[in-house]
Amino acid sequence: MHERDDPSRPGWLFWLAFAVALIARLAWLGVRPLHHDEGVNAWFLNDLLQGRPYRYNPEAFHGPFLYLFGWLPGKLLGVGTVALRLPVALTSACMIPLLLPLRRRLGASGVTGAAWLLALSPSLICYGRDLIHETYLAFFTLALVVAASLWLETHRRRDFLLAAACAALLFTIKETAVLTVAGLGISALVAGWATLRTLQTSRTSQEKDWKDWLPGRRDLALGAALFAAIWIVFFTTVFTNPGGLADSFRAFLPWLQKGAQGSGHEKPWTYFPELLAAFEAPTVLCGLAGAVLAVRRRDPFGLFCAVWAAGQLLLYSAIPYKTPWLDLNIVLPGALAAGCLFRELAARPLPLRATAAAVLAAGLGWCAWRAADVAVRRFDDSSLGLVYSDTSRDVWNLLAFLRAAIARAPDPDEVTLVTYLSSRWPLPWYLRDLEHTLWKADVRGEPTEDILLADPSQDQVLHPLLGRGYRRKEFLLRPSVPIEVWVRGDLWPEEPVGR
Repeated sequence: MHERDDPSRPGWLFWLAFAVALIARLAWLGVRPLHHDEGVNAWFLNDLLQGRPYRYNPEAFHGPFLYLFGWLPGKLLGVGTVALRLPVALTSACMIPLLLPLRRRLGASGVTGAAWLLALSPSLICYGRDLIHETYLAFFTLALVVAASLWLETHRRRDFLLAAACAALLFTIKETAVLTVAGLGISALVAGWATLRTLQTSRTSQEKDWKDWLPGRRDLALGAALFAAIWIVFFTTVFTNPGGLADSFRAFLPWLQKGAQGSGHEKPWTYFPELLAAFEAPTVLCGLAGAVLAVRRRDPFGLFCAVWAAGQLLLYSAIPYKTPWLDLNIVLPGALAAGCLFRELAARPLPLRATAAAVLAAGLGWCAWRAADVAVRRFDDSSLGLVYSDTSRDVWNLLAFLRAAIARAPDPDEVTLVTYLSSRWPLPWYLRDLEHTLWKADVRGEPTEDILLADPSQDQVLHPLLGRGYRRKEFLLRPSVPIEVWVRGDLWPEEPVGR
């Protein structure tokens, strides 16, 4: 991976990485049914679009950013599967041009190499195509690092205010912003300490000290005001929910408890190392090499990225609560640490550069294959570590079957449907337009609805219905989570249906 290290020119390889990132995130964006979490998020966003009030719930759901940010795209594009995911996909791809200011730290070759690792990261592609919060958290984490880096170089007020805005937005996205900011703070302290130690032995030791890296009082005041304004606007849903401000602080305790207890998402401490080895091996290997070089070269930014990546890995590994999309917080600094390696290789002889480029190309090819496999081809295969309770593709057949059954009714608008499902999302989203739908925990009394959806465990109770004019068909909601559809005989579709 070589291009001239001219900070003013990113080079065509960089922009090719951006193009690849766009294609990887936009291609077949609607092939997968909405995930459980996407269905919930789509529901809240749709409420906002329909003029119903949105109130931040600190007990069960993440911050308001995703919904308020998605309001305008939702108004313009609607709430189809592709339209819902499009803002997230574009945000994920735009992490590539966001790297550009860091070429002053990593050189053109460094940011180009990092851009390719992010562009073809299976984790960033997989979850950069979902309506969930993690992509936005990763984007604004990178934006915060870029803004802070620019401010350290220039001390321009606008860069400091941009950093303050990014920091505030992190907290409006997700409560785990605490871990992100803690990781960045520790990394900055380590890098700053190492830099001061270096300065003490240089000729400039009398010219600089730690006070040179602090903002002025006016900048601090403006930054704090901007941080508070963003926090208030988002958590009060643009001043329509004053109680959301108190909830924004109350949220940390329940999420701390969930993180400590696992809440059904408990994993061993080896979970993330194994996941990264299975899907992000090129980033891990290049990041480790870049970290070693940063330490040897006493490179402050490289050391910052290395400590940041290691810190996030340790923090998320120590917490019992683990989901695969959390690894975005580790992949991002790992790719930046890898930039130190690519910067170093750019100055080496041509044979070494050519060999390194060939090895990297092979690694990127492997990443592309893994990304396509998990995001498009086998998105509901639970044997893949990045697949986590994803909705089965059989849901498309289920929805087609229900539409065919409803269409057979004399008055489709009057068809009644009841569900007895222990696990239901994203079905409430897909069935939201059916006016006569009930959602119940279990069967009580004799059902009289036209269509019933139930867990197989309800068979013993529902089986007598087979003799009263109902027929039954089974579908998969998620891997190993079957659901049964009971349909009145006169509504049973005559022909096989599918997507």
